[in-house]
Order: sequence, then C-alpha cells, then structure tokens
Amino acid sequence: MLPRSATAPGERMSRIGGNVYTTIRKRITLGEYPPGMQLKEEHLAAELGVSRSPVRAALRRLESDGLICVEAHRGAFVAEWTDRDVDEVFDLRAVLEAHAAALAARRRQPGQLARLQALNEETERLLANRGEDFLAELQRINLAFHETILQASCSPRLMAMARQLHEVQRVTGSFYYYGEDDLLRSLFQHRELTEAIEHQDERMAADLMGSHVRGAFARLRRQRKGVAASGGNAGED
Repeated sequence: MLPRSATAPGERMSRIGGNVYTTIRKRITLGEYPPGMQLKEEHLAAELGVSRSPVRAALRRLESDGLICVEAHRGAFVAEWTDRDVDEVFDLRAVLEAHAAALAARRRQPGQLARLQALNEETERLLANRGEDFLAELQRINLAFHETILQASCSPRLMAMARQLHEVQRVTGSFYYYGEDDLLRSLFQHRELTEAIEHQDERMAADLMGSHVRGAFARLRRQRKGVAASGGNAGED
C-alpha cells in the first residue's frame, strides 16, 4: 500500500498518481511484473490501496513509455520484447551514449571526472575482494559510471532518453553474463573512457563508448541462449 500524507486534496491526488506510476514502473523494470503479465486495474488498485482512477492514469503513461501494451477488449499487459526489439535498444543506446560521452568530454566538471576515476578504483577493489554482494555492487558501480557520464553531458533530454533505454534493457532481461576476462575488459574500457573525457577528446570518447556498448551487445548475442547455465556473473553495460 502506498503511504498517505496530509496535503490539500488536489496535491494529494497528484502525488498519489505519481506514486502509483512510479511503483508500477519500478515493478516492471525489476521484473516483478514480467513480460506478458496482465495488469488489471482492480487488482492493482487493491494491491496499492488506491482507487482505480490513478491506476488508469498510470497505465496510460506506461503505455506511452512503451512498457505496457493495451489491447482492445483484453486490457493492459507488460510489453513482450522480441530479439529485434532488443537489437534496437542496444543500437539506440550506442548512439545516444556515444553522443553523451562526446558532450561529457567537452563539458565535464572536475567533480564529475573525479567521480569516474573513483568508480574505476572502486571496481578494481571489488574485483580483488569479492564478497557476497559482488554482483549487486558490480551492477551498482557500472550504472553509476554510465550515469555520471550522462550527467556530465549536461543534456537533460539526452539523459532522459538514455535512462529510459537502460530501464527497457532491464525489462527485456538483456543482462550480460560476465566471465573473468570480460570483467577485466569492462574495467579497462571504463578507464579508457575516463582518460578520453579527462583529456577532452570528444571523438575518442564517442568512439570508445560506442564500441563499449556494441561490444557488450555482441557478446550478449553470442551467449544469450543457455548462458544462465554457464556460471557467469550477470551484469549490465
């Protein structure tokens, strides 16, 4: 159930609507509502402790986001993704994040550069001392690295589009399973990117980021079928 707060009725309804949208979206991106699952208004309303109106509004927004499909006379379903859809997501990510890296090389602030360097050092320490939360920490650091580059681009519209693609990637289950060599390669590529941004080499930063994303996708395509049984480490790039 969503939290209640003592605010004016209009403000409260707006906040409830936003919370409903955020909650359902999060559950989709985390896989709690898997692809193909039907999202019934009455069930969601009861589950979240709200009326059907904010649920209906949230579903319209999620349809606009491309995260659900609404079928006439059937209702709303979490979007299912084909191999072609996944290909498109990675292609778009490569283009957008390459552009973001070029902008970051031009516009980055000292604090953002220091943040990238610190994340690389944190990754190196994590690889040397792997605890129970190794995978979760690896994913957190990787996401923070890419997010820092997006922030350094100083382009809110670009950030919003790239973030949405990251969420879609989680929905599709497009995780890459890292082997030992891949973990080291990813860190090396992150260091190269950081150096290009440090030296404000826009072309190099764009080329490196495009290769980084496309390389991860190429490995994903080779390993996608049956990789879960190989014992690798799941991650995202």
